[in-house]
Amino acid sequence: MKLTRRQMALGIGIAVIAVPLPEDYAAAAARGSRFDAAWAEVQAWVGKAFPGAVVAVGMQGRLVALRSFGRMSAAPDAPPMPRDAIFDLASLTKVIGTTTAAELLYDRGLLDLDRPVAEYLPAFGGAPGHDRITVRHLLSHSSGLFTSELLWQHSRNRQELLARIDHMPLAWEPGSRYQYRDENMILMGEIVERLAGKPLGRFLHDAVFEPLGMKDTGFNPPARRIARIPPTEQDDVFRHRLIRGEVHDENAFVLGGVAGHAGLFSTAADLAQVAQLYLDHGRRHGRQLLKPASIAAFTTRQTVVPGSSRALGWDMPDASGGFAGPRAAPDALMHTGFTGTSIYIDRSRNAFIILLSNRVNPSRGNKRIADARIAIHTALLSAIDAAAVRR
Repeated sequence: MKLTRRQMALGIGIAVIAVPLPEDYAAAAARGSRFDAAWAEVQAWVGKAFPGAVVAVGMQGRLVALRSFGRMSAAPDAPPMPRDAIFDLASLTKVIGTTTAAELLYDRGLLDLDRPVAEYLPAFGGAPGHDRITVRHLLSHSSGLFTSELLWQHSRNRQELLARIDHMPLAWEPGSRYQYRDENMILMGEIVERLAGKPLGRFLHDAVFEPLGMKDTGFNPPARRIARIPPTEQDDVFRHRLIRGEVHDENAFVLGGVAGHAGLFSTAADLAQVAQLYLDHGRRHGRQLLKPASIAAFTTRQTVVPGSSRALGWDMPDASGGFAGPRAAPDALMHTGFTGTSIYIDRSRNAFIILLSNRVNPSRGNKRIADARIAIHTALLSAIDAAAVRR
């Protein structure tokens, strides 16, 4: 497909989606007329909120758009961002990886959401109050675990960092307060490994990524893919180099690049498979990977936790719509990643939006991604609604 002059001027790449669509809808999606304003909104944030980005949009069971914007980095000679760029997902690891793995184990009757964590991880049970923390508390970020110290600054390796979590004090009674903490999902990743009997990355590859055809998703990507991986931050504090092809998150780095809270790398096209898995109630490519009841257990808002808009693992829109803006559906599933990534799964519209960027390049000091996410999702949801009305 040839790009229009306007698309070329905006630096936009477009993929031709090779799945059958109703003729009028397919033509509109490929032509992009319904989405022109949304694409212009994404482009408007290039060089402001991020050097480059890739956006995937799905509607009614189809991937209708996969577009790239801007460049691979903030360097003046950086190449254009490819549509198959492999991004450091940061905290999207929590939902794409760890939460989905937990659902599979729950589905198989191996994971009890209301069982104490210490029964799965005995070393965790020695500190005061830890015996009252359940799996549900971890997944809803209501464990009460809290510390102001940066674990990676006091840990030389995986064993030392995990030991610090095992002895972390409680700041609140478990279940009494919401406090988003990476430690919750680090522990959840450890539970997954114990129950699965294999490393987290291997279990996810075998049980999730391979069945879904996600060929570019995993921890510690091989060096041969470095050309497709946008660099993240120029780290002048910890590693003293430009971070590219290795996890940006410091705790995950100390943990060896594989952790329940961060470390996954993936593409927008691969993440579209996970989004559609949730929209299709656990069924994908003719196979029921997750029972609908198991998905429902994890994607229901945990209203018993004060001040929380979260389900289990997943976040959901608050009254303002969160990062998805005022057009967000109340029952949507969503999550962000520190590096500039996000996923939004809209069960009411039967649609999804994946926005991947490297907003921390060259520095995490740029925080305009917060405004960019709201503006971009508002524009895309408006376009999705307009396209749905005219189908």
